[in-house]
Amino acid sequence: MPRDDTRMPHGRDDNRVMTRLTIRGRLTLWYAAVFAATGAAVLAAMYVLVRREFFTATDAVLASVTAAEGTLVPVPGTILEPSTGPAVALEAATTVARTDALRTIVLETGGVFVALAAVSLALCWLVAGRALRPLRNITDTAAALSHDTMDARIGLRGPRDEVRTLADTFDAMLDRLARAFQGQRLFVANASHELRTPLTIIRTAAEKALARPSRTEDEYRRALQTIAAAAARSDAMLTSLLQLARTQRGAALEPVDLAGAAAGAAASWPADAPPLHRDLAPAPCAADPAQLDLLLRNLLENAARHNVPGGAVWLATGGSWLCVENTGPVVDPADLPSLRRPFQRGGGRTAGSSGAGLGLAIAEAVVAAHGAAWTLVPRAGGGLSVTVTFPAG
Repeated sequence: MPRDDTRMPHGRDDNRVMTRLTIRGRLTLWYAAVFAATGAAVLAAMYVLVRREFFTATDAVLASVTAAEGTLVPVPGTILEPSTGPAVALEAATTVARTDALRTIVLETGGVFVALAAVSLALCWLVAGRALRPLRNITDTAAALSHDTMDARIGLRGPRDEVRTLADTFDAMLDRLARAFQGQRLFVANASHELRTPLTIIRTAAEKALARPSRTEDEYRRALQTIAAAAARSDAMLTSLLQLARTQRGAALEPVDLAGAAAGAAASWPADAPPLHRDLAPAPCAADPAQLDLLLRNLLENAARHNVPGGAVWLATGGSWLCVENTGPVVDPADLPSLRRPFQRGGGRTAGSSGAGLGLAIAEAVVAAHGAAWTLVPRAGGGLSVTVTFPAG
């Protein structure tokens, strides 16, 4: 006979039924099951104790009657034989009474148990609903969120239990997402603005060169030089954006000596850049070599770009830190937080300086990927001092 594979074991059927229930229904059943088990245990214990007391009392009465050899008064409903002794007659009467009493106890306690089970089921349903109310609030809040509406929060009050911890964690996650979305929108807007400028220059130079039927070779050369410079600016911008995106994927930490990494980055220092003074002491730490090199190159390029004629740059390492300082324009301490954001330059976004304003933003991303710490301090007389401290290796 072929086997019927469509049949399913009862255990799996029960599991499917349980999975179709809501968490409130499952909690209600579990609460009720626990109550039923404990109630049944209490009633069974009570029955055993009452039965034992009945037998103990009966044995004591029989012992007293036998010792006294008294005359038994017939109990209504019992028939005593003339030859029946007082102890035997009393034992028969108490056995009947005891059996009736135990039967009554079982029936009455069983009825009370059924009633309490029904009441407990209703109460467990209410208690489960109240306990799960914060979870419903979390679900409703999550359902109301979108990319443009990230201001909804649960704001659960009450004792700091597991549900309160979950709600607070969910609110903290929403805060981080809101900041990330806001930063993403700002980044896209700034990137669009920055990339539009060289494209506009390219289009203007090309249209100007094509406006007349003929132009001199020098005019075409100047137009092409303008287009090449704008294209180079766009290429540098896209390269910086790609570097910034790569640093946000995390870092693969390994033992690194900051002094060796700094010496490697300083080896490619341009000849036409301000003088670079080095003080490189051994500085073992845990870092991603590729991202560390990216950090050093951006800090050094930033120090060289935002400098003054006759200025200088200093590079130092020690402990598990590195420091890059430069001379340059005076920096207002109130502008330091904004310099860490993308497309921000000293003196504001409209400040006349080369570069896309992504150097310190890339450094910020590298520091965050390493769990490191860094400080920006204005130097007396102008310029910046940037110190990055990595986890010890």
